[in-house]
Amino acid sequence: MGKNDDLKNLTNSAKCLIVFEHKTSQLYEDIAEQTRNLPLVKSLLLQISLDSQKHSIILKGLAQSLPKTDWKPNDLPKAIADAWRSIDEFQLELSDVVEIVDEDLSDLPFQLSALESIMAEAYDILVRYQNLELLSSELGKIYTVNLESLKKIFMEIIHDEEHHKEILMTIKELLGKRQKEQVESAPVVRFQNPDAWGRAIPSNTQA
Repeated sequence: MGKNDDLKNLTNSAKCLIVFEHKTSQLYEDIAEQTRNLPLVKSLLLQISLDSQKHSIILKGLAQSLPKTDWKPNDLPKAIADAWRSIDEFQLELSDVVEIVDEDLSDLPFQLSALESIMAEAYDILVRYQNLELLSSELGKIYTVNLESLKKIFMEIIHDEEHHKEILMTIKELLGKRQKEQVESAPVVRFQNPDAWGRAIPSNTQA
């Protein structure tokens, strides 16, 4: 594979992550809106949503600084494609729910953490030395950039993804006491589709 093909693949990976981060941001926002009686939990979910939207904006600037490609949303690595479908299905379920009950919400952090892991692995590919070198060379035609400054951009995003897992576990802990004390008085809504996120995590993501 030549240099141009490698650069095209990196550009397509960035474009893929732009849409994936945007969809993830919308998912967190939708879940947050269904937790209106839990203002702290809602705020933490919105924090992750805003981070994901920020990542999407950063990646858009990167992709627009690279040679144009004819990437289409159906050109996805399998792991991301599986998670993508699960997000769509889960949002469809959410559209029929007035409010997520505590028991279901306390189960979500593990599934959402799997989603964060998929994204972190995709970013890990971008920060490989040969990929950073290629990106740095191309971006150097427009900006004053070096490997370290470019790597810093991606490492901050990866750090955010890891921090999101910590936030999700904090949410689970916050809900622990409520779940023990709550007397169930309404039918429980079970969300099954997010299980695919856990199954979607690859041993070596291909982008």
